[in-house]
Amino acid sequence: MTDSTWTRTLCAPLVFAMGVAGLTAPWPASAATDTIAAVPAAQCGPGSRPETGLQGQVPAADRISGRSKQGYACNMEMVGQHQGEGASIISAVAGHCAYIPTSYAGTRQKMQQGVQVIDVSDPGHPRWVKSLTTRAFQLGTWETMKANPAGTILAGAGVGLLFGADKLDLYDVSDCVNPRLLNKDASGLESQTVKNLAHEAEWSPDGRTYWTSSNAAGYLSAIDVSNPAKPATVYHGGSSIFLNHGMSFSADGTRMYLASMFPAGVVVLDVSDIQHRKAGSPRVRQISRLKWSDGSITQSTVPVTYQGKPYLIAVDEGGAQDVNGAIRFIDISDERAPVVASHIRLAIQAASNLATRRKDLAGDSIFSYDAHYCDVDRKTNPTALACGYFNAGIRVFNIVDPLRPREIAYFNPPAQTGRNAQLPGSDHAQAPAFGSLPGISPITGSLGLKVADLSADWCSSPPRFVNNQLWVSCSDNGFMVLRFTNGVYPIQ
Repeated sequence: MTDSTWTRTLCAPLVFAMGVAGLTAPWPASAATDTIAAVPAAQCGPGSRPETGLQGQVPAADRISGRSKQGYACNMEMVGQHQGEGASIISAVAGHCAYIPTSYAGTRQKMQQGVQVIDVSDPGHPRWVKSLTTRAFQLGTWETMKANPAGTILAGAGVGLLFGADKLDLYDVSDCVNPRLLNKDASGLESQTVKNLAHEAEWSPDGRTYWTSSNAAGYLSAIDVSNPAKPATVYHGGSSIFLNHGMSFSADGTRMYLASMFPAGVVVLDVSDIQHRKAGSPRVRQISRLKWSDGSITQSTVPVTYQGKPYLIAVDEGGAQDVNGAIRFIDISDERAPVVASHIRLAIQAASNLATRRKDLAGDSIFSYDAHYCDVDRKTNPTALACGYFNAGIRVFNIVDPLRPREIAYFNPPAQTGRNAQLPGSDHAQAPAFGSLPGISPITGSLGLKVADLSADWCSSPPRFVNNQLWVSCSDNGFMVLRFTNGVYPIQ
């Protein structure tokens, strides 16, 4: 398969199973209206470089004039960066290191293949150490590359070309600048084959199980990594929904909170058979399901508690035609009847701003101003939520009261307009399937593919709170260390 063929099928995991053609029509219509108010916007202090349009917007005028190349910042500044050749969908952090996957689409042009190891012991001067190029890491890990809860093992399943079935790399990152392959095959140079089908992945809280989810007929795979030198699949079966996405777990590992792509929503699953290693034929059982129509492609979930009361933070990757998706706080006190308790939606995501969004993007992308991953500063009584957005950068919210979230800071990095050739590691720059899908664009009416427009970056990776900073990666700007200003964080 050529690189150009691969780019045409790259976004198929968003919609179909292996090898099926990508989306060629608009997202399903929603009957939702502007009933959800935009989250209160951040009040920018001295030294900020505020947005020039609506909350979260990179206006068409700024994209055309080049103003977006300066970026936008509010109560936040960049203190260190390693741009490299760009980044893939998500990155991981362990110890004083960051691990940055790179786009498979740019393989022929990249100087550095696979996953890049970045030493951030000096946050002002992150530096490249080495590249990890074993099976999965070379192929592309998509949304599977995650560090275990202890921060000692880095895992990634191969999801790139043909979805990389049965590929899994496990690295000891106790010495984070010198990762050591754990599941070596007979050659000692590559990783063992492990049965799984992946698009997303997550670790169980005890670190004994690495789960992968696929949007190929709803498959889930649970891999026992108690002995990481010999990982073994202990479950490979359905999840009760057809198109899986990201997941998280209850503290005891017996409940999985699985994001559903179509329809948007979350599913609560009983995975106690796998967690407790039940002999025979372990099963996954659905406990409840919550769906909504004012968004699509729910991407990820984050479980938190407030004074012992459990909530789930769910993030929509896509929007419906008239209203973009949202970040939702879901009360799961009754796991059989979860309820949406509050929302975070930016002003640019309102239904009334659909025409503005279309003008800004000009048919460039199936992604609009949507969040992808979020992370909290702590799981118990969290105070801040940091989210990475397509086009809208990194946004940080005060969530001391989960029913009344408000924005406190943002950083939308400088656009890398016209630098596609210099960023072969960026999925944004090198994957035009994300820009113009095969067929007729629903926005421009044009036919075929085109070079991706880099007039605003894609910050799809989860921002991580590290020593009161944020460690983040964006597709075009690579790895960045961000610092809060004007006393907005820590939240007292």
